[in-house]
Amino acid sequence: MMEKILDKIKREPMTISQWMLGFVGIFFIRYFFEALSSPTSSGIIPSDPYTLIHVGLFFLSVTLGTAFIIGFFSKDYVNTPKIILFALPVIWLAPIIDIILSYGEGYKMTYLFDSHGKLLVDFFTFFGPILNQGATYGIRIGIVLILIGVGWYLWQINKNAFKTILGVLSVYAFGFVMSIIPGLIYTFSNIFSQAGAYAEVLSYFEKIIFQSTISHNTLREGVSFVSRVRFFELGFDKLLSQMLFILSVFFGGLLFWKMDSKKFLAILKNCRLERIGSYIAILLCGMGFAYINKLGSPFVWTDLLGIACLLLSWVSLWMYAVHINDITDVKIDAVSNSNRPLIQKEITLESMRETGYVWLTMALIGSWSVGYYPFFMSLVYVACSYIYSSMPLRLRRFPIIPSFLIGVASLATILAGFFFISIYKQIQIFPPLLSAGIIIMVTLAINVKDMKDVEGDKADGILTLPTLFGEMGAKIVGLCFALSFLLVPIFLSFYILYIVALPSAIVGYKLVTKKPYKENPIFILRFVFLFSIALFYLSGYWLAHIYNLL
Repeated sequence: MMEKILDKIKREPMTISQWMLGFVGIFFIRYFFEALSSPTSSGIIPSDPYTLIHVGLFFLSVTLGTAFIIGFFSKDYVNTPKIILFALPVIWLAPIIDIILSYGEGYKMTYLFDSHGKLLVDFFTFFGPILNQGATYGIRIGIVLILIGVGWYLWQINKNAFKTILGVLSVYAFGFVMSIIPGLIYTFSNIFSQAGAYAEVLSYFEKIIFQSTISHNTLREGVSFVSRVRFFELGFDKLLSQMLFILSVFFGGLLFWKMDSKKFLAILKNCRLERIGSYIAILLCGMGFAYINKLGSPFVWTDLLGIACLLLSWVSLWMYAVHINDITDVKIDAVSNSNRPLIQKEITLESMRETGYVWLTMALIGSWSVGYYPFFMSLVYVACSYIYSSMPLRLRRFPIIPSFLIGVASLATILAGFFFISIYKQIQIFPPLLSAGIIIMVTLAINVKDMKDVEGDKADGILTLPTLFGEMGAKIVGLCFALSFLLVPIFLSFYILYIVALPSAIVGYKLVTKKPYKENPIFILRFVFLFSIALFYLSGYWLAHIYNLL
């Protein structure tokens, strides 16, 4: 009977987006039941996005990690996620069991907040002695059922007692580690002290949250509109969301690689590192600009989580833009970029579209985990990407407008980094003239991207400066590129930068107009120029500190 069900599940066709939607549906039902069985202190259902995303990422990371472990022991990474998805409704049982056993009052489901040696005791006593809080009766019964199911499945696959037992223990150990994340953080942060009581662990987390960027990125309105206790709850959701987002990306990437390494490598090969590097560089410039202008709080280790999430989010935004652009540019790429995955038949159109949805989801969840302002800027980036590439607008068909959209996306990227660091969230804190300057400079400079696609753009009727002006196109693009360098010192009001801007403009013009045209030297020049600007700024900042000018 069970073998027939498993065989039917394995033969069930399933796309990535179908799996994701199925997971979300199962999770929402579990979340609803948990709201009934594990009420908050106020009694209000925690329907806010902070808690939803935190708990959702917890279940997602546990599900993906468990799928990888079972796939490792069963040597079947393709079917394991499908089987787990169909088995996942078992997580509904825990809150239902708690409601029944407590006669409707419910038990409080939480992480385990023990630390140091107590964690080992909890591991060997199946989540410790307390049964009506933390790992409740229902959770433990659910875990037992899951472990039995894992053991039965691995035995059916391997018929090997050692592998089966080791697989079950690995799943249990992984689930236990995920449930003690706060206790582990406290332990490693206070490794030479004694185990802290529940209140001490909470106090530690409250302290690091209020010291970190989470404190001014959690709420758009600021901390004055909620109580300190509620603000700590929201900040804790953000902190754990950042950790769990990184874990979900890690386990998801491992699983995807094991499921289809050729497709995985084809997508990575199509990432266009030099362009990702450009966005990462200006994202970091936004952060650095806020720090140099003393708008941020002192750096603490938890800020690294926010930075990692922000970087992952912007890589995902870029990859989403690449996917929707490749889908609509097949005709152009067949002429100008024959090495693209769609042209090489390394990935199908439907798979490209599905993977694009995954990148978009990652981008939005990652930026939300960082803060409200980076999330808003990521939406601006998505809007620019979509109307740039996709019908009915497909604005990349027209001159100047697509370059302007890339300028807007670049400004949104800088502002995401800036407001992630800046305590002050008024938009005027970032110089308005510089905002306009960034759009103007990028609009002028980015036309170089069209130089290598001239033949393909002509074939598809795309109007760019090189296709409009023919042989004069390269000189016009070169002049625009050179002008973008010369405007930088003006918009930054830092005229000493002409030391590097002037030679960069001359070299840039020569590179654009040189035949045959090569793109890589252009990117190298841009990175050297950005690095030089950063170096000048840091030198000025250092000298100002030495002579007490700040």
